[in-house]
Amino acid sequence: MDCSNQIKKSVADSSFRSYIIRLNYAGNLEENMNHRHWILSRVAIIMIMVTFTCAAQAARIHKNMTASRLAEVELITKDDLRQIDEAGGIIDQVTGDIAQVYLLPEDFDKLRLRGFEVRWIQDVKTEFLQELWERTRGSRNPLDDYHTNDEIQSQFAAWQLAYPTLFHYESLGLSVQGRNLWACKISDNVNSDESEIEVKYISTMHGNENVGTENCIRFAEDLLLNYGINPDLTALVNDFEIWMLPMMNPDGNAVSQRWNANGVDLNRDFPDRCDDSVNTTTGRQIETALVMNWSAARNFVLSANFHTGALVVNYPWDNNCTGGAVYTPTQEDALFIWVSRRYCEANPRMRINTAFMVPDTGITNGADWYEISGGMQDWNYVWMGDKEVTIELDTGQPPPSGQLEALWQENRYSMRYYFLEAKYGVRGIVTDSTTGLPLRASIRLSTIPYLTYSSALNGDYFRILQNGIYSLTYSAPGYQSKTYPSVAVSGGVPTILDVQLARVPSPVVSTSPDSITASVGICDSSDVAFTILNTGEATLTWSAVEAYESHTGYGSATGGGWRFMDSDHSGGPTYNWVDIGIQGTAVTFSSDDQNLGPFAIGFNFPYYGSIFSTFRISANGWISFTSSSTAYVNTYLPDNGAPENLIAPWWDDLSPHRVGTIVRRYTNNADSLIVSFQNVQSYSGSGLYNFELILLASGKILFQYANMGSNRLNSSTIGIQNSVKDKGSTVVYNALYIHNNMAISFCPNSMIALLPASGSVPPQSSQIVVARLKSCCVPNGLTNGTLAITSNDPVTPLLNVPVTIDVSLPPDPVTDLSIIVESSDVRLRWSPTSLATYYKIYRSSMWPVEAIPGSFVTDTSDTTYLDTSVGANTAGYYIVIAAR
Repeated sequence: MDCSNQIKKSVADSSFRSYIIRLNYAGNLEENMNHRHWILSRVAIIMIMVTFTCAAQAARIHKNMTASRLAEVELITKDDLRQIDEAGGIIDQVTGDIAQVYLLPEDFDKLRLRGFEVRWIQDVKTEFLQELWERTRGSRNPLDDYHTNDEIQSQFAAWQLAYPTLFHYESLGLSVQGRNLWACKISDNVNSDESEIEVKYISTMHGNENVGTENCIRFAEDLLLNYGINPDLTALVNDFEIWMLPMMNPDGNAVSQRWNANGVDLNRDFPDRCDDSVNTTTGRQIETALVMNWSAARNFVLSANFHTGALVVNYPWDNNCTGGAVYTPTQEDALFIWVSRRYCEANPRMRINTAFMVPDTGITNGADWYEISGGMQDWNYVWMGDKEVTIELDTGQPPPSGQLEALWQENRYSMRYYFLEAKYGVRGIVTDSTTGLPLRASIRLSTIPYLTYSSALNGDYFRILQNGIYSLTYSAPGYQSKTYPSVAVSGGVPTILDVQLARVPSPVVSTSPDSITASVGICDSSDVAFTILNTGEATLTWSAVEAYESHTGYGSATGGGWRFMDSDHSGGPTYNWVDIGIQGTAVTFSSDDQNLGPFAIGFNFPYYGSIFSTFRISANGWISFTSSSTAYVNTYLPDNGAPENLIAPWWDDLSPHRVGTIVRRYTNNADSLIVSFQNVQSYSGSGLYNFELILLASGKILFQYANMGSNRLNSSTIGIQNSVKDKGSTVVYNALYIHNNMAISFCPNSMIALLPASGSVPPQSSQIVVARLKSCCVPNGLTNGTLAITSNDPVTPLLNVPVTIDVSLPPDPVTDLSIIVESSDVRLRWSPTSLATYYKIYRSSMWPVEAIPGSFVTDTSDTTYLDTSVGANTAGYYIVIAAR
């Protein structure tokens, strides 16, 4: 499923609630609620009511691959590549029926058990760089003629001094281990942002592939030395802004490894249209986030990233959304083939490389070679409007320093001719038709959803196109779109098309207050008045959900309506294993990967808006209310490939059919269901686990973990997923997290919701709603969240409202309220109570009182109050509420 049609770049007071709480206790499985306290007294019947009250989404999770090794896997069909990926392998390259794959030892064993022919092989790229570092580290020339990250900075500083009008460099930010990502810009007026074509080269996102680093540095030198001498290079510098990031992964390079310092492949870490379609830096590696932010701040139209391991230009798509390695063209396949050929044809070895013959020698469609998810080139095309390819510069072992010059000469003309392709097509400036000011607009080619953009600074745009007739649509938030149905490109020169857009009436969304803060008792709720404002000229339509928040051990998914929290957090669930060894019914698996059932829950269980009375048990550590899947390859949730209506306390490849494993189920046929797995082994035999899940009639879910051992604790998914597989929560995916005697609770509620959850607001008007904060499955203390309001405001289609909830014990109730009648006035006195910061006083003439009366008197921080508004001979009831 392609979910990528999204926006490119983004543009409370205390309250209280009084209640009567019924003691609701179901064995040891349901949390006790606090009682409400009442005290009655009488002065010409004065009632004192005393109560305590409480003041009122992406990113993909990666395995750490630092301990991985390079293996060779024999392929029977291309579908084997999908199974290798699902097993946790990182494919480095594919040649014929052999895949070179990085594998952790446990994943190596998993593939062997699945029947694959797999063997460890020498990692020549990593070993070459390791030997080079060991031989030269600390010398006057570390890495010989290969540049270290520090040497890149020194070279850049020298060029900036020597060519102050042509060369500029800057740090994009710091890597995981604090190294700078150095980027440089070359242009004729380098210190100005002009209406020029922006292009970029990136190298060494894999730390052990640094030939591209040297070519980028030599290309920069070529441009600087030959400016004003060579016509092609001079035209590039005059007409383009050329950016280069020679080393994206300095941490990996410093230790001779492919991965960054967290063991993550950066070319699997970007948003992906197929399975990670939220364009956010949240949850991504810092190097990935820095490149994403840099790209979003620029307006790149043509790019390439350099690797080694093959000799080919690889163009989108890299991911085909099905898991299969088949030719997967974009809607601009002919254009990508053309620019790929432009690079390839100027490289004498690449252009005759018959290892890649489809669609032509020396180039390949990424997914047809082997499919990856999270690649940088697909992300650039989908979200940045940037045509990017991946260029593999050489096969086999990295060349010795003495051969770097020859590799540079092979790529010298390719690097310049590739960029020159960016000037062909349509270019112009987009402006406001009234003010003439530049606009940031999107340019859509026909019905292709992947857009090009004009810059906000100058309004300039560059849409790369081959000769032909095209339909182009120009759009900007708050402006009427304009379509040109027959734009001609011909003759090898750009077509100039300046566009003026007219403003249209539109809504403007805001809120009051602009953030929500409230204190809420433990597993309670509180309501805060909240206003949706529309200061625009058209009707505002809006809807609101809790945005994704991911913290250590708890969180919530956008629109999912669930939160989770573990026993390591203050206020989290208490681990209390429920032994069903006597009353439970054995569930007997006779073979691997079975799915048994259906079994009766014993009561109606609410789950994602549906009610279920039966369930099924999978041998692989999960249950579902409907799915008979035998899926053993766990995924991050939600995921379209995972079973529907899934509850997974430990989804892994398990073997409960083996001797010694005991799986039981038990229902009290009233309000609780328990399923336990005891002494269950992983398929590989390296793990031995004890865990159980508990469903409560209230909708809560509890996972409990007894003795989980110490092996293979980073290979499972813990989480839940709905019926249509678009909402769910992942506690952990293939990472260390669980320990012995641990519990995780899921609560069927968001931390923040608006009542109503959607609405419409006329122009220059407002809508008052209720912001309801719930603290179930929220840790004690302060927790930050986000209320995401989506609307038809073209400038701010997504408005994020910060939310802070303070979960704490309520103040102790007032228990000694006394009344003194002073003439026609009434004085109230009481002792201070623990945790109270102020008191609320109400007066009513009604009796009995079932809820707080509407006659509010005052708030006070004192413990005495003189009510002078009481008439003579008037009977009344007073309520004093301790609050905080």
